[in-house]
Amino acid sequence: MTLETPRDLFVHELKQMYYVENRLVDVLEELATETPDEKLAKGFSSHRDETRQQVERLERVFREIGETPEEAESGALDGLLRDREEFERQVGSDDLKTPFNLTAGIKTERVEITAYQSLITLANEIEFDGDVKDPLEANLDEEKDTLRSLEKIQKGSSIKNVIQNLL
Repeated sequence: MTLETPRDLFVHELKQMYYVENRLVDVLEELATETPDEKLAKGFSSHRDETRQQVERLERVFREIGETPEEAESGALDGLLRDREEFERQVGSDDLKTPFNLTAGIKTERVEITAYQSLITLANEIEFDGDVKDPLEANLDEEKDTLRSLEKIQKGSSIKNVIQNLL
């Protein structure tokens, strides 16, 4: 499909976010079980459930604009997942999983926030109504909340203690 209009770009980016959120449901499940830090693991588990709701909201947006929910690969997410695979091949200490997974989560949230901001900007330009914009804004708000939570954990002593123990 050739992208020629703002609507075409909107649909393309929506498909990418649908891909991202669907992949993240599985990744968050893995992170929840692999992360040694209980607080962070619980956060990943909670965000997995939230991400399932975000997928449902994206499906509503597809319906509102008369499109079938479809995925389009996202190089940004795929790159982050490749980084994680490489880390898993190289990691020699389980103690490194918590700080790595925390940082990976922060990177992912920032990618998602930027993508939702772009979708909302396009939706405004196209003059889509609240039935399209509201679900996107709800997802954006949740991603911002998750980023704040992860940054709070990053500043917390449990991660610092893990790193200090490794030094």
